[in-house]
Formats: sequence, C-alpha cells, structure tokens
Amino acid sequence: MNISRRAFLGSAGALALGGCQTAVKAPEYGFKWIDLVHLGMKMWGDLPRKPERMGIQTKILTDEEYAAITTPEHLDLNRMHFDEPFWRELSAKLRKSGCNTLMIDVGEGLVYQSHPELAIKGSWSPDKLKAEVDRLRGMGFEVIPKLNFSTTHDAWLGPYERMVSTRKYYEVCADVIRDAAEVFAPVKDFHIGFDEEDMPNYQRSSSLMVMRQGDLWWNDLNWFVREVEKHGARAWVWSDYIRRHPLEEFCKKMPKTVVQNPWTYRATKAKMAGDPLIKIYSTLAEAGYDVAPCGSNCYGVTENFPEMSVYCKATLPAERFKGMIMAPWIKTIAPYRRLHWQAADLMAEAIQRTGL
Repeated sequence: MNISRRAFLGSAGALALGGCQTAVKAPEYGFKWIDLVHLGMKMWGDLPRKPERMGIQTKILTDEEYAAITTPEHLDLNRMHFDEPFWRELSAKLRKSGCNTLMIDVGEGLVYQSHPELAIKGSWSPDKLKAEVDRLRGMGFEVIPKLNFSTTHDAWLGPYERMVSTRKYYEVCADVIRDAAEVFAPVKDFHIGFDEEDMPNYQRSSSLMVMRQGDLWWNDLNWFVREVEKHGARAWVWSDYIRRHPLEEFCKKMPKTVVQNPWTYRATKAKMAGDPLIKIYSTLAEAGYDVAPCGSNCYGVTENFPEMSVYCKATLPAERFKGMIMAPWIKTIAPYRRLHWQAADLMAEAIQRTGL
C-alpha cells in the first residue's frame, strides 16, 4: 500500500517508529537576534545574470571573491547554491556570536510534497530539511521559515509566478505554505516577504512584470497572513509599503498582529536620527506594531547593524522592539566566508553594545 509522508506522519505508523518523527522543541527567546540564511536563492529573476564587477554589492568583494561567485556553476539558476559543510561551520559561528534565531529563506530549496515540480537540482527533501531544523534547534536556535511572495522575488514559484492572484496561484501558495509549516513544525513565526513590489525594482530585475497594486495588493497580503495563521504562526513582512503610501492607509489595512521588518542598510550613526527610513521604525511602533528592524553589511557599511541596534534600543519602546535581523543577502557558500563571518561578528558587537 502506498501512503504519503503527510498521511504517514498523521497515522499510527509514525507512532510505531518510537517517536523518531517528533520535532525538537523550538527554544523560546524574548529578544531575537536573527540571521537571514538563504537555502534557496532563485528569487530575484528567472534569467541568469552576471553581476557587474563594481555593482552596489559586488564592489565590496575582493577580485578573488568576485571571480569565485561568477563562475558558470555559481550563476546557474537551476541548481542549488548551498554549501552544507560550510553551513555547519557558519551555524556554529553564528551561535558562538550570540545569534539565537535563524530565519531560513526556503524558496526552491525544498522539494514540496504538494508541488515537486518547483524543485531544482539539489533541492532538499522534507525529511532532510526537517532534520536540519531539528539540529539547529538542538544547538539552541529558534528557527523561522521564510517564503517570499513579493512579485519581484517569487521566481522560485516557477510557472506560478506568472499566475499571480488567480485561483491556481492561491491554491499553490496555500499548498507550499502548508508543506513548509509541516517541515518547520512547531512553527510560531512565518515570514512572507512582500518587499520591493514596485516599478523601480521591476525595471532593475524582472524579465516579466506581474505587479499587484492598490486593493489587490492588500487583498493578497491579508490572504497570505490568514494562510500562515491557519498553521498557528504569526506573519512577518518587510515594511516597504509604508515607504511610499500614507500611514493612515497602512494602519487601516495592515493587521496589528503582523510583525513589521523595516530595513535600511546604509544608515550610519551620524545620519541615523534624521534618516526618514529609520523614522519609520518609531512610526510603526507608535502605531501599535511589533517591530524587528533589519540591517546589513551587504553594501560594506559595517557600522550599520551595530549602530542601528543601539539606536533602536534607545528610541523604540521595549514592548514593541522584538528583535534585530542581520541580512547579508548572499549565498551560503564558501566564497562568501569573509562576509558571513563579518556579519556574525557585527551581530556579536551589537549584542555586546546593547546588552540585549
């Protein structure tokens, strides 16, 4: 008799294995120091592009690093870009640095039980990813799944990225959310992306424009929030929408249950108090939203994350300031070792300086 993994895990068969399918309990933290980890990377477009040598992010690379990441192998969108031995080293480094939460951007990195057609060469089976989540929890990490449903970052959805807001699209998205929630169970938080869905970002990165606007954008965002909540999780989103739209509209249509992740990667101490993007952090908190801001070393501004952490502690109400996200925005591969290690060290500095 054939039986699906989902049916098996819900049957007496799973119990017969003596509990070996039981998930490792997720640690629970107050303040979250979060590192964004990319399992899947096929989110910025469905056509391979060699990054310009002195582009916004590549100019911080050494010649050797740039040469390593632009080989045909590393530009191939149809294979995984995740170095497992390197990840073992990096996860240990992050834990030692004080990181207590990992946000894993799954994308095409999982062979979804409901839609295996989304997998690419090297995508992980549900059992393999589940075992890794359990390993990380055993190390003391809280683990948050992330699937980005922004229409500028959803190339991982394969043909369905071109079916946005159709009946089939909703069906597929509900399926992959369910599949991911099962793998990460028990899941308390679930990031759904929704960043950079605007014309400038389409013109920079997309070969085909499929963009939601106005009420359709809000309809879909709230649909995703409800889907995540069906699995007992709280939705997290990037807070890009408030950058270009009225606060009144945002507060009326964005549920207060959704954790907000505003971000800026170039702010320095000297300009932080007057930065309009940083001001958004306080605006959201004052409006009643829980906030976990995001910084980065991706542009080479190494003071961004620690200084922003200090500033947020000083200016945000403690009851709304839930965490800080470090987002290096690079593949989890050995050629990026220096930048991953730098990101971990910057988090350690932020932890030491804030005392959180």
